[in-house]
Amino acid sequence: MPEKDYIIFSLPEELLVLPFEFLITKWDMGESPYYYKDKQFLIKRNPISYTPSVSVYINQKSFKESGGLKNLLIGDPRISNEKIRLSYRGGMLEDENFSLRNIDLFPLEYSEEEIQNINDLISGNLVLLADKATESNFKSDAPESNIIHISSHSFLYNSQPLILFSQSNDKKNDGFLELGEIIQMNLKSNLVVLSSCRSGLGEVEEAEGTLGMQKAFFDAGAASVIVSLRDVNDKYTSYFMRDFYENLSKGMNKIESLQKAKTDFIEKYSA
Repeated sequence: MPEKDYIIFSLPEELLVLPFEFLITKWDMGESPYYYKDKQFLIKRNPISYTPSVSVYINQKSFKESGGLKNLLIGDPRISNEKIRLSYRGGMLEDENFSLRNIDLFPLEYSEEEIQNINDLISGNLVLLADKATESNFKSDAPESNIIHISSHSFLYNSQPLILFSQSNDKKNDGFLELGEIIQMNLKSNLVVLSSCRSGLGEVEEAEGTLGMQKAFFDAGAASVIVSLRDVNDKYTSYFMRDFYENLSKGMNKIESLQKAKTDFIEKYSA
């Protein structure tokens, strides 16, 4: 494939969690497989994106971006339990300990900074932080948003992904956004970014791929979704997202912005 050509992967179920952009494009015998700084990754050579299924891809191709929409930036949700401080954006939960009303989750030290950095880089934003980062506010404002950026916790319970919002001052919703609730939304969003742990996981269906958050947002009307396959570090996620939106603000498209954010992160921090 020519260098710089766009590559779109549509993968079988056994390969859905393999990050193909980190395949090695050149290998010399004698190189250490444990040293990454000298490796040439596919993401450096080609812009990479994925489609979960043919049907989603066809719908994406027909998406027409709406003008005049604001951007919704929501993060740093207020969590009832603040006993533990750490730098991971995920809920370390065991199924037998799970309760909708009693969860031990970790505060997100860098989430507010992430949202503020994005707010400085792109214009036309509605920013919802802390007590305002509720599920009800999200459901109210998301349908009229061009970019939706959620910086929060997400996790799997019985293979069903959930996104956590502030549970204070929200009498209409419980603060756990589920797939069925997303599908019912009528979105016009050009981009949804789920800046949280394992937001790209869920049950796998042979024809439709991962039946997770990204599929739900596609079904709700979003044109593209950025998710994570694994636990992510809170601090470095904020840096990564800052770089991604800085690239967008300079006129790059979504795929090129993500490619440059990844290659810059390898250079500045780690593969």
